[in-house]
Amino acid sequence: MTTAEHDGPFDVGLQAERTLLAWRRTSLALAVGNAIGIRYLWDTLGLAAAFIGITGLGVAAATWIIISIRYRRFHTALRAEEPFGGGLMPLALAVPVLTGCLAAALLAFTNWAPW
Repeated sequence: MTTAEHDGPFDVGLQAERTLLAWRRTSLALAVGNAIGIRYLWDTLGLAAAFIGITGLGVAAATWIIISIRYRRFHTALRAEEPFGGGLMPLALAVPVLTGCLAAALLAFTNWAPW
């Protein structure tokens, strides 16, 4: 098998490629949401908004990198018809995102004075 044949998609439905694109959209949405959060929460939270937002941007960047590595590893295993294990990617993303959202909500509601 040549290298060109080995780099082609594994299946006609492109399931692995669609999953990669979905995760990339998720990490882009996470990055945009954090950037917007920094901008709009700065008046309420101050430096805490920047810390939470920059942490979220780091999580988004890490997600992009990890999912790209994971896709390449799974794609190679699928083409070689080797077994591969699952991953904890959804949990690794959900925990920091949930923690950041809860921290931002808590800080926003405790410091918010609309009157």
